[in-house]
Amino acid sequence: MNPPNPTSPLKTWTKTADRPLRSRAKSLGIWLFAHFVGVAVPWRAVRQTDGRALLAYEHERLRALAQAGERVPPVMAFDGHSLVTGDIGTTLDHCLHTALETERLPLMCAASADLAAFHARGQWHGGAQTRNLTWDGEHFARLDFEELLQPGLPLATVQLYDVLQLVFSLSRYFEVSGPSAVLAVLNAYQASSRQAVGTSGHAAPDLQAFLHHLLPRLRLVSRLAAWSGRLDGSRELKRLRTVLDGMAAFVQQRTSG
Repeated sequence: MNPPNPTSPLKTWTKTADRPLRSRAKSLGIWLFAHFVGVAVPWRAVRQTDGRALLAYEHERLRALAQAGERVPPVMAFDGHSLVTGDIGTTLDHCLHTALETERLPLMCAASADLAAFHARGQWHGGAQTRNLTWDGEHFARLDFEELLQPGLPLATVQLYDVLQLVFSLSRYFEVSGPSAVLAVLNAYQASSRQAVGTSGHAAPDLQAFLHHLLPRLRLVSRLAAWSGRLDGSRELKRLRTVLDGMAAFVQQRTSG
């Protein structure tokens, strides 16, 4: 068992190998969604059956990321059955929920740019939703590293999956601000990625090309859902269409530029 870090935060979180794991139905849903958007996640990467192995994997990722200088929860103790980590602050989702409307878009763009810089350092998250990011007013940090996507998938593919996770988790806020906010968030990622890659040496994933191939599939979902009056007027579908319009504007920049 690793000794506790005496300088670690007072507030801690504990994960154990006994906690409920992802059901087969949820695993299938994640697997199907990933393949639908062009990320061929192996079944073994989404199907959780061994709590101890899952915990050990997250422990190793946290240690490796911390050693690389990334902002992640500090590991205070790990005995193979329990993983104790320090608290790293308020989630981005909560920050956005409580922020003024005028503060949201700059914060969303900052999170997107920070993800691009993280990727440019050769890293990937695997769970880049707003609930797994924190913001302390100066820095973003990341938590929840259970997804076993590497080895098995190319780094660029996993990084593109990160971008999709972040963008779709922001959809509730795009609903108010519209497609222009989606475009701004995607542009923030691309601008930061180009700037950071120049100093890091890591190749940037081609987000525009990826979305260019993905958009027709997502548009098909929107058209099929329109056949149902209940689905066509749903909040979820309205949010999806807002995201798609913003993605389309982002891709259009590639063809017109």
